[in-house]
Amino acid sequence: MIRIVSLEEHDPKHLEKFCKVLYQAFGVGTEYSGTVRVPDGFTEPYEAQRLLEALPAVRAFKDDKLLYLTTRKLKERQLPSGVAPSHGMARYKGERALVSMAGFKDLETSLKPVSRHSLHQLGHLWELHHCLDPRCAMYPPWTPSFPQGDATFCAFCRDKSEQKIRNEKS
Repeated sequence: MIRIVSLEEHDPKHLEKFCKVLYQAFGVGTEYSGTVRVPDGFTEPYEAQRLLEALPAVRAFKDDKLLYLTTRKLKERQLPSGVAPSHGMARYKGERALVSMAGFKDLETSLKPVSRHSLHQLGHLWELHHCLDPRCAMYPPWTPSFPQGDATFCAFCRDKSEQKIRNEKS
């Protein structure tokens, strides 16, 4: 199950559409599980790794994946090739991911790019690496073409995610 947890209030209709996009991509239950408050001591831009560790776990089952959604900006990441904007964070093979909607008006008007970033971060939770296909949500998110792409996986990444999800359930 993918549990969406927001750090701010969102329109329930927009959250419902967002959950449907994630369900279609992964084929596992996806539901909105409420809003949590950002712990004290955090200022914008948020340090994504630290915030992910500090947020409370909202889950019903051990194998639930948590996707935290914020409208706040995340601190840029230092990469070997330079500084890159950060729209999300996930620990590879972990249980939690964070996606920022900073720069977007709301979830309805930004459904496509926010969904693509969410698929990317959730893909890392299911052990997917970056993909060379620019149409795939696992394509590196710091590339200029990433936000224009659809919230879908290439055939290879879809097969791999389905296999990982099946193995996790057994």
